Amino acid sequence: MIFGSQATDFSQWWLTDLAGLSFVVLDDIGAWKDVIGKEIKDAHFMYQDERDAMDEITLYSSFPYFTTNVTAADPSYHPVPANNRVERSIKGPKAELTIYVTVKRQRQTQVQPLVDRLKAAWAKLPTTPTTGGTNVLK
Repeated sequence: MIFGSQATDFSQWWLTDLAGLSFVVLDDIGAWKDVIGKEIKDAHFMYQDERDAMDEITLYSSFPYFTTNVTAADPSYHPVPANNRVERSIKGPKAELTIYVTVKRQRQTQVQPLVDRLKAAWAKLPTTPTTGGTNVLK
């Protein structure tokens, strides 16, 4: 998901549609850092170490920024007021990440309750109005 102030008729974008733009991005975004770096050509990323700095920049600037369905579940996330932001879905095979957990068989019984709790919590994460669908943790 991307939030930005650029006026456009697109309700969904491909990552390649974002080429050449400047973004403000939290630094600790895991695998997404590689995805956006490789898939969004000629983009400029202003990485922020702290959530508070990110919130301030997005509040007082027009730089687009990324969120996911997991972002809304983060208690430190404070969404920017919608008065100058438009939510847009990003589509395509690189716009979704598959997360794998590897466990030794002899530990499966020990870890299974945690996996079950994660699956249940994941299914409750919000989806967005533009993407719809459900969250599935496999």
